[in-house]
Amino acid sequence: MPKVDKYMAIVYCWINTHKERMYTARVVLALIDFIFGLIEAIIGLRIFLELFGANPYTPFVTWLYEISRTLLYPFQGIFPSPVLKGGVVLDMSAIVALFIYAFLAYLLSELIRFINFNSSRYYSNANEKRK
Repeated sequence: MPKVDKYMAIVYCWINTHKERMYTARVVLALIDFIFGLIEAIIGLRIFLELFGANPYTPFVTWLYEISRTLLYPFQGIFPSPVLKGGVVLDMSAIVALFIYAFLAYLLSELIRFINFNSSRYYSNANEKRK
């Protein structure tokens, strides 16, 4: 009978550890989604405002351009930004940045899921080998 209690304790410990890892992975995934969603919203709003020719001297637009400038810095000059009729700018670096940030968010999320899945599989295999 003591042998069964020992294995039950191991299984119980594994289940609790597994639940904690799953919870941590969900929190990290939510953080990644929130941060990159905020970045993409800022860049998307910038593209929208530039596309419709918003006045860059209004406080909100100036504030948004200042915030998004740091996010777009690595992508400046990759493609030329054409100026359309009426002074409307199609900011190609912002569009490229939007896709790159979305792709980075996807890669990070998949990496977290991959690590979480493989660690769960590793610990379940290790517990089976102990038996």
